Amino acid sequence: MYNVSIISKLSNLFNQKSSHNSPFNDFICEQYRISELGDLNNDSVGKFGESLAKKYLENSGYKIIETNTHKRFGEIDIVAQSHGKTIFCEVKTRTSDRFGSAVESLTCTKKKRILRMIRYYCLKNKILDENIRADFIAIQIDGEIAELKHFQGIELM
Repeated sequence: MYNVSIISKLSNLFNQKSSHNSPFNDFICEQYRISELGDLNNDSVGKFGESLAKKYLENSGYKIIETNTHKRFGEIDIVAQSHGKTIFCEVKTRTSDRFGSAVESLTCTKKKRILRMIRYYCLKNKILDENIRADFIAIQIDGEIAELKHFQGIELM
């Protein structure tokens, strides 16, 4: 049956264990001057981060398919395509470490919600290809500098 097949494939993909202990094996790090990117205020920190992540992905050759896909059980910040893969990207932006850094904000609960949304998105859009990937972009803002870290192929389970 179609539904069982895609869920089984996704579960197998996200259950693959890494040879490293860290959930973040490889990442790309970029720094940006905030004054060159636009206005930032407390009400728009998350939107600022998602906009920066989207620009970064586009400049890196990704094709943005969708942004801010919401359902009652979760959300996907960015859906993109690159090199024949569909990439589901979670973006977290922090201006302080008061509640943990941007990198530390990807909790087990959040990973489960992301996986649930990826399953839903693939079923809804009839994505049968096993070439999907989950990425995480952490943006830490410190004064005038926004540091973006792009973790590719994160482990969700």
